[in-house]
Formats: sequence, C-alpha cells, structure tokens
Amino acid sequence: MAAALILAPGLLPPLALVGRVIASGIGSLVPAFRLVELLAGTLGLTAAVTATSLSLGLASAWLTTRTDIPLRRFWQVVAALPLVVPSYVAALVIIGAAGPGGLLTSWLGFEIPTPYGFWGAWIALSVFLAPMAHLITVPALRSIDPATEEAARGLGAGSARVFFTVTLPQLRPAMVSAGLLVGLYTLSDFGAVSLLRFDTFTRAIYTLYAGQIDRRPAAALSLVLIALALIILFAERRTRSRAAYHRAHPPRPRRPVRLSSRAKVGGTAFLAGTALVSLVLPVTVLVFWLWRGLAEGQAPPAIWEETLRSVGVAGAAALLGAAAALPVAMVTTWRRARMSEATENTVWSVYSLPHITVGVAVVIFALGFARPLYQTVPLLLITYVAIFLAQPMSSVQDSLRRASPALEDASRSLGQGPLRTLTRVIIPLASPGLVAGATLVFLSVMKELPATLLIRPNGFETLAVRIWSATGEGFLTIASLASLALLVVSVVPLLALTYRDLSD
Repeated sequence: MAAALILAPGLLPPLALVGRVIASGIGSLVPAFRLVELLAGTLGLTAAVTATSLSLGLASAWLTTRTDIPLRRFWQVVAALPLVVPSYVAALVIIGAAGPGGLLTSWLGFEIPTPYGFWGAWIALSVFLAPMAHLITVPALRSIDPATEEAARGLGAGSARVFFTVTLPQLRPAMVSAGLLVGLYTLSDFGAVSLLRFDTFTRAIYTLYAGQIDRRPAAALSLVLIALALIILFAERRTRSRAAYHRAHPPRPRRPVRLSSRAKVGGTAFLAGTALVSLVLPVTVLVFWLWRGLAEGQAPPAIWEETLRSVGVAGAAALLGAAAALPVAMVTTWRRARMSEATENTVWSVYSLPHITVGVAVVIFALGFARPLYQTVPLLLITYVAIFLAQPMSSVQDSLRRASPALEDASRSLGQGPLRTLTRVIIPLASPGLVAGATLVFLSVMKELPATLLIRPNGFETLAVRIWSATGEGFLTIASLASLALLVVSVVPLLALTYRDLSD
C-alpha cells in the first residue's frame, strides 16, 4: 500500500495529460510537418550525443581502470567531476567563450563564431555527459574476469582483437545502460537546446506553453515526447542481454596493461584535454565574465536567496526521496512477484519521462484536480520525488540485495514488531543505499530546470532558474556567479560519493 501511494503522484499527471490530448486530438493541434521536423532534430541529436559520450566515457574508463597510466586515482575523480555541470551551464560556457567579447576571442585576437544550433548542442551535451558513461563503465571493467582475456592472448590474439572480441562484448550491459541514460537525458534536455537555439521537442513545448493562451498544442507535443521516451525504454528492456557474466571462482588481482611511453603520453594528453574542456574551461569562462562585469562597475549580484532555496528544496527532496524509496525497494527486492515487477517498471518509466513533459502534465493535473496545490512548494517537492525516485530506489535495492531477507524474519521471530524491525534491522541494512540515493537526488534537484520553471510558485527562483533567465537576457555576470555557486554546492556531495565508491 505504501509503494502504491508513493507511485500515485508520478502516474496521475501523465494519465490526465493523455486524457486531455485524446479529447482534443493531436492532428488538429500540431501540423504533421512540424512533428517530423522536431522528431528528426531530436532523434539526430540524441544519436550523436549518445555515440560521442559513450566513446569518450569508455576511453577514459579504460585508461583509468585497466592501464598503468600515472595518477590513475586522480584521473578517476577528475573524470567524474563534470557531472556537476548542468547542460545550461555548459551552453553558457560556450556562449561566453566564443562570439564577440568571448574569452577565446579575447585570447586569440580574432572572433570565434558561437556554434549555435546542432553543433553547439552536440558539443555541450557530449562533453558533459561523457562522465555518466565513464562512471557506469568503470565497475563493469573491474568485474571482468581477467582469465578470459588471458586465454584470448594465449591463443595468439593481439591487444586490439582481445578488446573488441572479448572485453567489449562483456561490457555490453553497462554500455547499454549508459547509452540509455545518456539518450534519455539528451531527449529530455531543455537548457542547452534552448540557449543554443536548436529546435527539439523540449524547446518547442516550452515555447508553446509560455507563449500561447491555448496550451493544448504543448500538451500534444508533450504526449508525443513521452511516447518516444517510453519506446526507447521498452526497446532497451527488450534488447537487454540475458547472458550471465558471473565468475566461477573468486576474483584475483589484475595486472594493469603496460603502456608504452608514447601511449602514456597520448593517454595523459587525452585525459588532460578532456579535463581542460570539461572543467578548467567552464570555471575559467565563468570567472572571466564575473571579473569583467565587476571591473566594469557592476554591483555584485545577490544570489543568497536563490542558493538557500536551491539547497533547501534539494535537501528536502533528497530526504523525501530516500524515505519514499525504502518501501518501494523492499517490495521490489524482498517480495518479488508480478506486482513488484510492475512497480519497478513504473518507477523507471516515470524516471524516463522528459522533465518538461512531467511539468506540463503536473500543471494540467493541478489545475483540473488539485487547484490548491497549484504553484506551491509542496507540489514542486512531490514532483521532484516522483521524477527522481528511481535513483534512491536502485541504490537501496543494491544494499538490500547484499543482505538476506532472513534477517527480517529472525527479528520478527525474536518478538520484535514491524516498526522495531524496520528501525533496528532494515534501515541500518539499507543505510548505504539511502545515503547514496539521497545524494543523487540532491545533485539532480540542484540542476533541474524545466519542471521547476513550470511548477514553481511565482517569484520562487532557484539557482538553475536564475542562470537560465540571466543567460537568456544577456546578463552573463549574474549567470556566471550563480553558475559558480551551483558548482560549488554540488561538487561537495559528488566528491564524497566518488570517494566512497573508490574506497569500496
């Protein structure tokens, strides 16, 4: 019952959206040529970003996990840090680095045109989503049995053939998962495509929603985008490999691949270049525009209220998300049945929905059935928990799978009631997953933009909203300071989570 109540806020708004669009008709609201145009742009960008991010993430994961490249642990941390950079901050960096008065233009002495459109969105999303593929691929590389690769080498296969015929096939589940997450993120991205002026479904939905009194066309496009996301999720589930990759014997230490001096230089240059583009350049551009604005006499913008609001709603959503994930994880881990499988699929389906479509659905639902909650902070928090519930659920599931459900039965057989068993047995067992899941929700809410724009109360500005509005209006000094504040607040929990994973 608890799991069903928790899932309701994520299911009811999309169902209300479906009902409204079906009643109006999609064809009468959106021309067919516009649908084809948006579909081609959205799918083209998603495919390009997914392929590029997977390539970059796989290369950095292999270098930092499987080779003797110097400072491997340092490069592992550095490769994960760009996750704190939201897509709209990446777009702001591109806008601030190129064009008239940009940082690179000032340094080089000639103007570099700003890559608006497809190329700018592709660069911004690919570079800053590669760390997601890196983090998913690293554990998979570590778990591969070295005996399989050694057997291939013993049969005369070279290093390249071993990688493509033995190592890469065993990475298929991790690569598919990484590709799914990167693809869904690109499909739902709103900040980068809006600031860099590339037409996708998300940008068109927001334009129709904010610029017209009749919001039925925005609802129709939202339903098409929801269907597209669910098709991708369903295709991933259907094509997921059923092969087993477990070891028949305990793991043993793996000898790192010894690189030649030239290969070490090339690998280090690749990692350093990636860090330069994804970390050093963003911070430098933001500091440059902040310093330029202050040097020209602009008063330092006040962002304390936005920072406190962002930390407050992110912290509250993290706590609520962790609390909501516990019963759902228990149902889907220790009580496996047809209903538990449906529950887990529902959570992942809601997580796969583009945030702007969730925002439109929540607004339509609130106006029709829950008007007292319209434009309130509680509705915003409920939406955050519904959107990001899959993150703490998967983390808690991992913790519960490491412990036997017999421990719960043992506690009950010793006379402990359900509440006491929950507080003294289940929660301590799930605490590592609860902490990790709450951290992921905190980071995600800090960066969330499209749903916040649509659902927030009037005047309730977070750092993400301040960055987006200031960049769109050309106030790069304000946007730079807000971006730096967002990065500083987000990097602390990410470093703690990364250090925990390295320690494990």
